Amino acid sequence: MNERAFTAAELKGELHARFADPRRVRFQDVDAAGIIFYPRILEYMSDVYIAMLMSAGWDLPTELRTGTVGTPLVHAEADYLAPLRFGDEVSVEVVGVKLGETSFTVGYRVRTATGKVAAVGQTVHVCLDRTTFRPQAIPPVLREMLRGE
Repeated sequence: MNERAFTAAELKGELHARFADPRRVRFQDVDAAGIIFYPRILEYMSDVYIAMLMSAGWDLPTELRTGTVGTPLVHAEADYLAPLRFGDEVSVEVVGVKLGETSFTVGYRVRTATGKVAAVGQTVHVCLDRTTFRPQAIPPVLREMLRGE
């Protein structure tokens, strides 16, 4: 197993939320069965990751326009543990970040208003030079933000 991967226990509750984004499941987030359409959880994870970075001072719109560093997603996974329905209040949480030299893993959890874990997941990002698309070391300022410093 990848030493930078999160365990199910860490994602389900061993780790405290490092950053949380409360939201309500929208009508357009559910499928014909009335439960959350599975890719929406991945969108929720992406949204909370971006919100965490921006709240730490990362100007992502400017970085995307003018920066030379990219952090594309190379792996995403989610486990669905309880149904979410239209109108449900949830907290989408970043529970941790595990750093490598050129890549990092972000762990997520989605909890209902009662605290029940409805979904967990993780994403792996690789830091690269946007001109050459070759991996590069995570820049110090981004490394500090990901560490939560």
